[in-house]
Parts: sequence; structure tokens; C-alpha cells
Amino acid sequence: MVGNCRAALIGSVLLVQGGFAAQAADIAVEVSGGAVLTATDADALRRPASLTKLMTAFVAFEAMQAGEIDPDTPVTVSKFAADRPPVKLRLRAGSEIAFAEVLGAAVVGSKNDAAVVVAEAVSDSETGFVRRMNAAAARLGMTNTRFANATGLPAAGQQTTARDMALLSRALLLQFPERAGLLSRRSVTALGRRVPTTNPLFGRVEGAQGLKTGFTCAAGYSIAALVEREGRRVIAVTLGHRRKADRLRAARGLIDAAFQLPATARVLAAAPPVKGTPPDIGACSGAPAALMATDISPEEKALYAAELAKARSRVNWQTARPEIGTAAPPVVRRTIRAPAPVAPPPPPPLSGWGVFLGAHPTPAAAQSHLKAAHRKLGLRGTIRTERRQRDGRVLALIYGLDQSTASALCKATARYCLTISPARLLNKRAQWRR
Repeated sequence: MVGNCRAALIGSVLLVQGGFAAQAADIAVEVSGGAVLTATDADALRRPASLTKLMTAFVAFEAMQAGEIDPDTPVTVSKFAADRPPVKLRLRAGSEIAFAEVLGAAVVGSKNDAAVVVAEAVSDSETGFVRRMNAAAARLGMTNTRFANATGLPAAGQQTTARDMALLSRALLLQFPERAGLLSRRSVTALGRRVPTTNPLFGRVEGAQGLKTGFTCAAGYSIAALVEREGRRVIAVTLGHRRKADRLRAARGLIDAAFQLPATARVLAAAPPVKGTPPDIGACSGAPAALMATDISPEEKALYAAELAKARSRVNWQTARPEIGTAAPPVVRRTIRAPAPVAPPPPPPLSGWGVFLGAHPTPAAAQSHLKAAHRKLGLRGTIRTERRQRDGRVLALIYGLDQSTASALCKATARYCLTISPARLLNKRAQWRR
């Protein structure tokens, strides 16, 4: 009955998206009582991405409740934490920040460097913190969830399900009713700056109360949402969408259906272990136009168009030939001398899609990493290094690629790899350069 009703309400939204079978897995449950309202593939394995930070918050709340750490305690930023890939608060190694501030930045703003600072403050190392995360998951009945870090950044073995994320979300709300208010904040302040939420439901969905979003190319777009209407609170989890717009439509449909459905006799509980590995959703593949429509701001589009026009004009000027009939320049006889050394031609201007291979301590280390990746690409694209002003580290980049080639390289490498869109490649203030 629930399945038929749900299909009538939102089947066209969740079961088919843009002509392909939906990758999503979802569930909606009552906070009070834990009744399951609707579920589709709730035990299908998916990658958690930044929904991982819900467990980071859970373990941090446990530590504060046990008196292990105080919200006002100043904590020191390690070099390891400061070097985490974006999205970042841009914390500097050796600096100090209040534990409450850095926790807020990790949970509300989804900042990866902040999440690792939280982990190291509670457990001295991210590795030790991850052990606590997995122990907590076992206690909560999250039988199909494994965490490998405190951020949700890509790592081997990380997996979860919609059911497990609903169990975690409900535990946060019921075990830490006061501290869980952090998950409903639209912004926090850290380092004197406003850090906004990543949650797209505020202002778009009636009664939206927060929780957490997640995204990586392999995980797709996901969300664990808390919505309250007429005193009734519902948790809605949907995982594994290819586009932000798909996630928003699916979340809206799931939430609307949940509030129209009566509570059932099924209560949210642990599921049997599931074998297999999470699929690669491929949220960074597809038509460039579609990505530009969802992931690139109008300002970045304008910057890209202007820089591309400049690059083309430079190329046209350099390759222009004299028109027929133009008088030849006068011949000047000079003494023959040894030819002066010829400077290597300048690299082509930044264009196309890029692959960012991280920040390295020396130019030699960056070049070594770049050359290995360049060989994998069959010497396609152009190698480039930049020195980061903030800390002097050397950024490694390959550009001039098409989108599919850039995505394929990042999927094939075991090291850190980030696909860069044309607009972000040309944006001098882009986060990958910071």
C-alpha cells in the first residue's frame, strides 16, 4: 500500500530522471517513534561523501557530553588538517581556533580542514577518531556503513545506506537534542567570517530544519533532511543523484509524500549486512553545458568567456600571415654570428578542462607527479605548475583536456585528483588555488 501510494505521488520524479534509471536510494521516517513512512532501495550501498560529517558531529557531541573537551577549548591546527583538499575554511597550520567554531564550520559549512581539526582535537589523530566513528556506527545498528576519514573525501572502503543515515540522523536528534541545534543553523561564524550552510532546502521546502548535504563525483549529490510541519518531524534521506537539481526534486517529492502518508507498523531498525561495493554515480560526467548550468556561477561564466576571447586573439595574432601583395621588408646584411639560444615557446593559455593533482612541497615533486599522470594520458594536455602564495607549495595541473579525459584520469588514479571545469580553471580566486 505504501509503495503504491508513493508511486502515485512521486514515482515520475524518483524512478526516472532525464531518461535514465534513477541511481538514488531513499527513506523517510518519523523522528518520534521511528516509523518508516516510505523507502526505496534503502539498503543499497552508496558512498557517504560529506554526510560522513554527521558522524563526525555525533562523536564530537559524545566527547563534549563526556567532558573530554569543552566548546571553548582552543585547538591547534595541524599541517595535515590544513592541507586537506577543498572545500576548506583555509585554516593555517599552527594557528588556534575554538573547538565550537571549528565544529560549526565542519558541520554547517562542510569544511574538510575543519572536520580533521575536530577529529584530532578529540582523538589526537584522524585515524583514532575514525575508530570511534565506526564503533559508534556499530552501536547505532549502522550495519552497512564504514567510515575511512572524518570528512567524506574519497577513500577506499567508505560506504553507507539511506537506512543507516536515517538511523544516525535520528540518533543525533534524540540523544543530543540541544547540541543537534547546530545541524539546523543557516550559518555559523568561524575566524570572524560568516560560514553559510550548504543545505539547499532552506527557503525552498516548507518546514526545512537542516541536517546535512554530501557530494563527490563518485557519490553523487545526497542529503539527509529534517523537516517539521504542524509539530510533526520527519527525516528524509536520498542518496546518489547525478545533479543538484535531481537531488532537490527527489528531496521535495520524498518529503511531500512522507507527510501525506500515515505512519506504518514498520519501525526503523538495523538491516542485515549487504555484500558488494557502492556504484560510481559519475556526477562529474555528462554534457559540459549541463555542468555549467548547475555548478558554475554567472560570474565564473563571464570570466571564462572573457579569458577565452583573449586567448584566442593572442593565438590569431601569433599565427597571422602577411596578406598577398604586401611589400617585403628591406634586407639588412649583417655579420654572421653564432645563433643566439632560442627561448622555449610559452605554454598555451589556460583553456579546456583541467586535472589538479594537489599541492607538493617542491617543484621536482610536482613535476614527477605530473609526468607520471601525463604518460597515463598519452601525453595529452599541457603540464603546468604554480607556486601557492599562502604557503609556497607547488600546485600541479594538467589542462587543455576534454571533460571525459579529465574525469577518466581522476577515476583511474589512486592519489588525490580533482577535475577542474573551464571556468574554475581560469578563476584566479578559485578554491583549488588557495
